[in-house]
Amino acid sequence: MALSFCLLPFGRTGGRPTTRRMACQMHLKQLGLAMHIYHDAHGVLPQAVGGTGAGGNENRLNGLVALLPYLEETRLFDQIMQGEPPGGPAPWDLNYAPWQAEVQLFRCPAAGDTVVDRDYRWTSYAFCIGDVASDIHHLPQARGAFAPGLSTRFDEIGDGLSQTIFMSEIRPPDGRRTIGQIAVNLPRNVLDDVGICQQLVDASNRYYRNDVSLHTYGRGYNWADGAAGPGLVNTILPPNSPSCAVGGIEAVDGIYSAGSHHPGGCQVLLGDASVQMISERIDCGDLGAAPLKLDKAAAEVERRASPYGVWGALGTANGNEEIDDDY
Repeated sequence: MALSFCLLPFGRTGGRPTTRRMACQMHLKQLGLAMHIYHDAHGVLPQAVGGTGAGGNENRLNGLVALLPYLEETRLFDQIMQGEPPGGPAPWDLNYAPWQAEVQLFRCPAAGDTVVDRDYRWTSYAFCIGDVASDIHHLPQARGAFAPGLSTRFDEIGDGLSQTIFMSEIRPPDGRRTIGQIAVNLPRNVLDDVGICQQLVDASNRYYRNDVSLHTYGRGYNWADGAAGPGLVNTILPPNSPSCAVGGIEAVDGIYSAGSHHPGGCQVLLGDASVQMISERIDCGDLGAAPLKLDKAAAEVERRASPYGVWGALGTANGNEEIDDDY
């Protein structure tokens, strides 16, 4: 039976929130068109995380960097590529001027003045890696449209571009609010029981408990850094759920949830460059199931249906799930 879901409609309520959501939608659409132009030029999508290795940018560049020339940011891109070292230093180098550049297209206008830059320049958009939580910075194969260090072609996305998430909104932090923050240094059993992550918030589901350690900066804190905290999202817990980093603070495994400043859900960019608003009540299937672990010797895992309902299915590139086209 085909999976079905309800999308939140655009523009049903008047006023500034709707205007900002529409502007945010256009930002995502521009990112999607840039990806298509990039694919036309290079034959593949940009890597979600890549770079020039040790001594350079430590293979931590966000895929947004590669898209800069296709977003009318050629001057900034050239400055990065011609830097010292070429491609720039590590994206956490506070003394490198390009990493301090503010790219308005990378920010959702709905955030307004509620988010303040702290050392780095934040972003509202992250690349989707599908429903995986383990080895996410070193995946042997892509489960979603993107994976760190790997490049995907359109013809490798068997589920179809219109049914595969390329990017999702993430919300920069606001105090201890669940949306936008990351619980850190959690035990590895989170990777087999995502319910542990869900239990780190209070009864309202809006705030992390006071005894939970949080990331210094939170989600999306540095647009140049492609690591999970600032640059990746997985489709396991529904939008506006907590995020949980396992065994460390950054560039570690875990649950990295989507979220936004828009009430009730978040916007996602699909592979055909369309944008949809996804409800935080979207079907997430069996949240008691452990996330799949990819094995280079078991390629069939890549093509296994997601256990996480419609949300998980939208995140996979080759899960062979059937999703009703009721947009």
